[in-house]
Amino acid sequence: MILTGNMTLAIGIQLQIGERSQNQAFVTDLVECALDGDRAAFEQIMIYSQQRVLAMTWRMLGNEPDARDAAQEVFLRIFKYLKRLDPKKDFFAWVYSITVNVCRDFANRRQKHGGKMFSLDYDDSAFELASDAESADENLVRDEQRKMIGRAIASLPEREKAAIVLRDFEGLPSDEVAAILGSSPTTVRSQISSARRKIKIYCDRRTERKTGEENR
Repeated sequence: MILTGNMTLAIGIQLQIGERSQNQAFVTDLVECALDGDRAAFEQIMIYSQQRVLAMTWRMLGNEPDARDAAQEVFLRIFKYLKRLDPKKDFFAWVYSITVNVCRDFANRRQKHGGKMFSLDYDDSAFELASDAESADENLVRDEQRKMIGRAIASLPEREKAAIVLRDFEGLPSDEVAAILGSSPTTVRSQISSARRKIKIYCDRRTERKTGEENR
């Protein structure tokens, strides 16, 4: 089971929250077919959820090689444990839970082997096309801001990182994030608030430092 396609196409892609119920119904049908042994249905599930998984592993791990390896592991686990999934439950919530656990495993392994926790080359920059109205300078500033936010996220503790990615990037409500992380809504809201504050402090400091260097 090999993930194919350009990694950059996956980053920054988010389905509209309003589409979730329709998407869930579609995936539920695929899951039921896959549980009956339809391999083509499972392949469709993988294709349908690949962008979400790749985007999440990239944001959680901060670099493409680890993100790809983690996404591969996520789909192996989905294949292995799909029979345990209740078709009536939210498929993507289940996938997010698996993805968070896989990313934690990867991060722990990196620490044990003395590897860098996060890449400073994290780039969630938009692999989106700039609008015609945007000047090259505006596009450059936007990309720099996104890179800075990516590095700020990479510096967060694991729990805060998972909470902020699920809430602010994947657009899940706090109660659902809590269920995925096996935590309480109160704790998750606290983690999200803390993460947002740390991201702002990180970005403010880097901006001040850059401004100071430019003014010398």
